[in-house]
Amino acid sequence: MKTITLRKIWHNDAFQIGIFFERDFKIIALLKTKKAQFSYTKSCWYMEYSTQSYQLLLSLFPDLKIDKTVVETGPLPVTGAIRRDISPIASSEIQLGTNPLGNPEHKKDIPSFAQKFRLQLLANIGKYWVFKMHFHQEIKAQLLKVKGVYWNTNYKCYMVLRHEQAKKEVEAILQTSPFFGNDFLHKDVSYKGEKIKILPHYEDVAFIEVYVPKLVAVHEKIKRFSMARYSKVKDCYLLPAAPLVLESLQLQFEPMELVFRVDLPKEYLQPKHLPNRKQLDLSKSKDSILTTVPEKGRGYMLAMIDVLLALNYSSSTLRTYANSFHQFLKAFDYQNPETIERLAIVKFLGSLMSRGLSAATGHGMVNGIQFYYQQVLNNKQFELKLPRPKKEKKLPSVLTMEECLRIFKVVENPKHKLLLLIGYGAGLRVSEIVQLKWADILFDEQKMHIKNAKGKKDRMVMLPYSIVTSLHLYRELYKGKHYVFEGQFAGEPYSTGSVQQVMRNAIKASGLEKKASVHTLRHSFATHLLENGTDIRYIQQFLGHSSIKTTTIYTHLTKSAVDKIQSPLDRMVDLNSIKKIED
Repeated sequence: MKTITLRKIWHNDAFQIGIFFERDFKIIALLKTKKAQFSYTKSCWYMEYSTQSYQLLLSLFPDLKIDKTVVETGPLPVTGAIRRDISPIASSEIQLGTNPLGNPEHKKDIPSFAQKFRLQLLANIGKYWVFKMHFHQEIKAQLLKVKGVYWNTNYKCYMVLRHEQAKKEVEAILQTSPFFGNDFLHKDVSYKGEKIKILPHYEDVAFIEVYVPKLVAVHEKIKRFSMARYSKVKDCYLLPAAPLVLESLQLQFEPMELVFRVDLPKEYLQPKHLPNRKQLDLSKSKDSILTTVPEKGRGYMLAMIDVLLALNYSSSTLRTYANSFHQFLKAFDYQNPETIERLAIVKFLGSLMSRGLSAATGHGMVNGIQFYYQQVLNNKQFELKLPRPKKEKKLPSVLTMEECLRIFKVVENPKHKLLLLIGYGAGLRVSEIVQLKWADILFDEQKMHIKNAKGKKDRMVMLPYSIVTSLHLYRELYKGKHYVFEGQFAGEPYSTGSVQQVMRNAIKASGLEKKASVHTLRHSFATHLLENGTDIRYIQQFLGHSSIKTTTIYTHLTKSAVDKIQSPLDRMVDLNSIKKIED
């Protein structure tokens, strides 16, 4: 027997009958026929607050038990053994919107904005005030128009920059003043005399505590350190306790003339505390996947991840395969995969594709399932032949040479310009750009050695002679020792996300309306080579494609050859015209 809870709720500036129950599609379908609506803020279905609505609900669900009735004014009386009435609805016609006749019982104070939308101020996070409120589309739109206001999707809250102007505008929208404190972050021009205090983090000696002044520029700079995390408890940043980290901090803040006060025990800083980037990515990927898996399915998922790690798969492949396998397990209620029949697996894949998923997603799902049965269960004799969805044949986006030049011209930062030039000039993937080391650039041979690229393959690519001088000057300027494009820490590669942001900024500055990414430069490189008459087999080697079929897609994009092809209709017309002239 299903249980329904009715509550008197305030929604859309009026009282409504809230209908609460465990998710049941039959009940939902029935309520829809009676024009009931769903409230995302209240997480319930609701109907008009009236006697008619209440009687209708009783008639709709005669066999269902109304477990509890709750109104804002307190517990409701029960009338009868079977029927349970909501007193304000069932017995008082006055409350249905007619004249209240001055009865004090019906005089309600108009709720304030804070009460109506349940405003809740939370603890500060870094340079932001944080608050929650009930969803309202119009108010949300107004808030997000204010400079310095953001919506945090993960925590379902608003974040407001701790600035006087932001406070003034947001409090005006919320009709609540004062709402925030006066703990502002000041955007001072002069930083001389401001201090950065560094203390040991005794809870975990692999980290240091970095206390910074309440200056926006300082917070912006330190939060961009890839390994920095903020501690709300101590109101400080935590960074790895490695000598390289302290050196990087001092270099970053040297132009601001900030004073460093380092109170660390002798030999507290250890090089080993700087984690390996790949190890860190794999650890994060593993933890994020396992947190979503219940206990009864964790053994199967751990076995999957351990084999992926043992075979040295990348973190992106690990996430793709593991997430696909997790969806598979979830669909079968985390039962032992060895007990699942092939037909059931095929049916599951068919249901996914019927939901409108892309072919790429379907192939990823097939690969994940196939990997588990073949590699984890180690049943090489069992060939799980799964139907693979047909891929959509989409042509890649390509820029013209003029458009590429237009993008390069607007980039002023020498580091940013060089990484875009080298990406286009050698047809590199974004991961190959950031992983490029000085030792891989063979200046004498005019080549670059791309190591451990996609598919764990090495290859040789051209080094454009036009950027050789720029590379030497760049090396002298940035004093790079290991990676060509270093990140925040010396010896750490530039992040792929930062490279993509450089490209987005360049596209915006150039005024191009085309959608393009760093990978678009790689497509453009291949297309321009083909247009110039380069043999497609050489292009295949430059790009690192395993199959020539992958490279042949660029033949559909070249202009030079296509422009010379004449339609048979046009040729027919031309020949006919010649004959008429001759006649």
